[in-house]
Amino acid sequence: MNYIPRLNYVSKEDIAKLHEYGIELLKRFGMRVEDPEIRKMLCENGCTEKGDRVYFCEDLINRTLQAQKNKVTMTAASTGMKKEFELGKTFTHSTGGAPWIADMKTGKRRNGELKDLVDTIHVMNQLPNLDIPCALVYPSDVPSAITQLKQTATMFEHSSKPIYGPGISLASNAKYIAELFKLYGNDDLAANPIGMVGISPESPLFLPKEITDTMRHIVGAGIPVSILAAPMGGLTSPLSIAGTVAQAHAEILAFASVAHLLNPNCVMFYGSRTFFANMKNTQSILGLPETGISSALAVQLATYCGMMSDVYGLSCTSCAMDEQAGYEKMINALLPGISGATLITGFGSTASVMCCSLSQLVLDNEMIGMIRKAQRPFTINEEELGFEAIDYVVNEHETFMEQEHTIDHLRDEIFAPSIGFDSVWADWIRTGEVPLNQRAEERALSLLESDPVIPQNPEITKEVEKILAAAEKELL
Repeated sequence: MNYIPRLNYVSKEDIAKLHEYGIELLKRFGMRVEDPEIRKMLCENGCTEKGDRVYFCEDLINRTLQAQKNKVTMTAASTGMKKEFELGKTFTHSTGGAPWIADMKTGKRRNGELKDLVDTIHVMNQLPNLDIPCALVYPSDVPSAITQLKQTATMFEHSSKPIYGPGISLASNAKYIAELFKLYGNDDLAANPIGMVGISPESPLFLPKEITDTMRHIVGAGIPVSILAAPMGGLTSPLSIAGTVAQAHAEILAFASVAHLLNPNCVMFYGSRTFFANMKNTQSILGLPETGISSALAVQLATYCGMMSDVYGLSCTSCAMDEQAGYEKMINALLPGISGATLITGFGSTASVMCCSLSQLVLDNEMIGMIRKAQRPFTINEEELGFEAIDYVVNEHETFMEQEHTIDHLRDEIFAPSIGFDSVWADWIRTGEVPLNQRAEERALSLLESDPVIPQNPEITKEVEKILAAAEKELL
């Protein structure tokens, strides 16, 4: 028999209750929707309106959930590399838009620049446990009015994997980002996706016109979207894990219903971003175990609804690549990982995703490798248990080292770290007692130097320049 490790943080009955509570929030309190055309569209599909609040009907929510896709294949525009995302399997993506980066020479925090974004992409191209890179750095040397567009264009140019574009909050950028996706992919991006983006409703229970206008461009083009509902317990949602998760669930269901009406074929991810604060200073901190617990609950809710999930994650409050970062990241990624998350984020980040580094990318790659080992199915039968090997050792006085069973399992049974130390103290001394952070830095620099330059299509490059020039003329 095969056994797949799975964590059900609460019972199926409680998950069903959480789902119903999310629907009840939309029926009782509604969603503030600024755009009158979106309100009209929702009311034409069974919802009711009072002022600028829309009270959702369960029939629309059910129709939306029944239409959700539980798998999608994305193809890198530059290399043709394919990634097949599917409900029940776990993949990873990096944090998006960290304003700071730890300098490789000094180790000190500084503002990220466009060159840093390019460097992070080259390292992420070569990390086997990072499946879809996001725009890790927010480049301070790019005008803020076009930053989201420039991040997307830079990713398409340098990434060998399908991209996870920046979280889009500006409709002005969304229009041009959709043009970039169509240029690199085709007009039917739902059928042939080359990446995805994130869009956030606001908490509590609010869809601003800027966001629904962004949805028109992105969802209308068929670009896969992660619904990044981001309530913060005690500040923009109830100060309880269950209350915050239920509110995020309601916001995701409302967003998904609007997106479904705009484009029934658009692929959507359940992008729960539940945050909790240090209530002494009201600052959001992502190293708390509540991050992993709420993410695990969100994964169960997404799975219950038949949606692929996208949650934190490899996140920490620590501002250094230290022991605290290690244990915070591991607990917060392991819980949703063994709950069956489709996408886990936070890769490469420190300081509650405000800072990032090339070295942290390498360290997080190792952590995800360990989590994937914890997720691996077990096959339980006499052959797997090694009965024949035990027979030879017990009755023929042989050793386990010479058994075929040992040879068959040698390469994949015991985890082999790519950066961590895996020997004895004598070898630690012999190899120079090099600390983990230094090894990670050396590995990151090696990956940065060895990543090949991706050949560019001159015609596409020319069209990208036209799109960027048009955006600069309109927005700057």
